[in-house]
Amino acid sequence: GRYITMSEIERLMPVSYRRLLELQQLVEAYGKGDATVMGQIIGLQEQLSGDCERLDILVRKEPAHRRHNSKYRYDQLMHESRALNTALQKYRNQHSAQEREMSEREELLGKQFTANDNSDTILALDAALSFNDKVSHSNRGMDRMLDTGAQALKQLRDQRSNLKAIKNRMAGIANSLGLSTTVMKLVERRSAHDQYLFYIGCFVTLTIMFLLLYYVL
Repeated sequence: GRYITMSEIERLMPVSYRRLLELQQLVEAYGKGDATVMGQIIGLQEQLSGDCERLDILVRKEPAHRRHNSKYRYDQLMHESRALNTALQKYRNQHSAQEREMSEREELLGKQFTANDNSDTILALDAALSFNDKVSHSNRGMDRMLDTGAQALKQLRDQRSNLKAIKNRMAGIANSLGLSTTVMKLVERRSAHDQYLFYIGCFVTLTIMFLLLYYVL
């Protein structure tokens, strides 16, 4: 049979490459966010697919001495066409992910804030900041009171230790001087009285700190 001449391939191949170049520009525009070109992209893809099907038939019917060159050009066209389809699919996936994120964000927010909502939000934030400042100030005041209470308790413990030492020394002196039992009882009663004062002081200090914590916080 007669071989297909080069004229149809020579005519169709440049047309297919022009369509491929135009398709590449549209895909790049779509990747930058222009969704209006999708209709043109689909139309060009269909035309280019028809060109490739026709070229495949023509290349198979080429004479042996011309088939290698024609097939090489056809394979290049197919390779670049597939690369464009892959890039387009990647952009479509990205757009779908962005739309899904926007939808989830709008669903999470529920509604757009109005001017009144913004005012209420600002007032709520101001109140929260004011409360936080008060709490911080109260914490610093409580830290100072706790330090003062700790020093007072330390002083009471020191006084208790001193009283015990004084009692022991007086007992030794009384034994050496032969003081009466009545004097010893008075000394012991004073020591017990000082011990009660120590415990009462501890209780009052802890009660004051508890009340301050309760009413301030």
